[in-house]
Amino acid sequence: MTAISLDTGSLTPEQVDLLLKRLPADITYVDEHDEVRYYSGGDRIFTRMPVVIGHKVQQCHPPASIAKVQEIIDAFRAGRKDEAEFWLKTQKRFVHIRYIAMRDGDGRYRGTLEVVQDATVVRDFKVGKRLLEERA
Repeated sequence: MTAISLDTGSLTPEQVDLLLKRLPADITYVDEHDEVRYYSGGDRIFTRMPVVIGHKVQQCHPPASIAKVQEIIDAFRAGRKDEAEFWLKTQKRFVHIRYIAMRDGDGRYRGTLEVVQDATVVRDFKVGKRLLEERA
């Protein structure tokens, strides 16, 4: 299988797929035309269905949040912002959400990366923990 050359190494498509599936966060990539191009699979915090691929990101959010999503994307596109983050508490989790503007080498807007993480455990950290130690 042919490797994909990256700035700091190379990976096969299978390795890229494995890496993206095992990230400890859910990611979604929306291109510069506001179309969903990719989402990580597995046990996601917010469910995604394959039918969203190719659809406008605005169609993938609850009506109450569409205006805010559009405001963030517009700010990214105009170069006014590079990141937006917020967090919320659900019944079981404390969720951290980041939107990150994706820009090419010339600084042109190429899309938005959404990163959603369950931060419940991290939020509850009280003291340090060294590698391979069991949590108290």
